[in-house]
Amino acid sequence: MSLTLSKSGRQEPRDINGIVARVDECGYCIVPDLISVDEAAKARRILMQLAEGEATDKTREARTQRVGEIAVKHRIFRDLLCHPLVMAVWENYLGEDFFCSSWSANIAYPGFDRYGWHVDYPYWSITPPWPLDFIAGQTVWMLDDFCAENGATGTVPCSHRFGRPPHEPRDRWCEEGIILEGGCGSVAFAHGAWHHTARPNRSDDPRCALLGMYLKPCLIPQEDMHSQLAGMDSPTELERKLMGGNQHRPRNVGL
Repeated sequence: MSLTLSKSGRQEPRDINGIVARVDECGYCIVPDLISVDEAAKARRILMQLAEGEATDKTREARTQRVGEIAVKHRIFRDLLCHPLVMAVWENYLGEDFFCSSWSANIAYPGFDRYGWHVDYPYWSITPPWPLDFIAGQTVWMLDDFCAENGATGTVPCSHRFGRPPHEPRDRWCEEGIILEGGCGSVAFAHGAWHHTARPNRSDDPRCALLGMYLKPCLIPQEDMHSQLAGMDSPTELERKLMGGNQHRPRNVGL
């Protein structure tokens, strides 16, 4: 299956089956130039404005900052959450009733110098060995050029098949690791169980990314997506679905 998308006035085919096969095989797949540099730069400017208003002494000291509830804070992040290629990949991978578990931004400022190998929710909430079936997938939007110098994400290829968390020590680079390098506007699709880490930012500029985790509907989301949905103006049907509006909500029998 392929999807034709417009980028910079051109029509470009994207091989959805190929992306999913690559994720299944290696744990990740980088799709270059999914949005234009101008579009990525706009999203980055808006993110940095939000981050400046939310910064604390703690985030300044840590040299890293997470910005949450971005779907509520600006329309551009709602559009990227629902990007057609992202939707097509995760529908192929997780089924048409998938939804979003977490949608936030991460900034590594100059001087950030830590490693922290980990897996994301829902896997850290599940006792190993983890299921090898497709239950969760992550999207990493690169709002800057990702390179070794500025703290691009590191991963261990095929680690999604290990069925367990990363071994200790988690605060050191491992020999099997690779750096996810890509141009501004590119996207990395990843299996939810991949081992990954932020890397030190030795450049002079912040490194910005958007992080979206998508789940099968039988799982509990990491964030309170229902409250975020309530804060969104005139959500579309797709946005309602992604924010859990169609997800089953428990009720007591007889009520």
